[in-house]
Amino acid sequence: MLMAEKDELNAKVHMLTANLSSRDNQIQEMEGHLRRLNAEHEDMIAGYESARRLVDELKLRVEELQKEVDSQRVAISDGAEQKREAIRQLCFSLEHYRSGYKELRQAFLGHRRQAVAAA
Repeated sequence: MLMAEKDELNAKVHMLTANLSSRDNQIQEMEGHLRRLNAEHEDMIAGYESARRLVDELKLRVEELQKEVDSQRVAISDGAEQKREAIRQLCFSLEHYRSGYKELRQAFLGHRRQAVAAA
């Protein structure tokens, strides 16, 4: 009877040892999986930081380009105003010379009529 109990206890010890060995294997697998997850997590954090830096740089570049666009708009607007002023001045000069031409023509035609009438 003691031998049967001993065999039964030995069987339980073997079963518990096998369970312990199986659990140790599971723990090792889970530790390996945890290491891989930690490595992936670190890679993701590094990728996030890199992407965040790139976004910050791109935001700065956008601000710089927006300032450049604004300054170009101002320059274009100033240039357009200068062109309009030049056109106004040319129109004024043209009208002045046209008026002078008409006066000269009238004077010439009036002088010619007097000369024809006198002859």
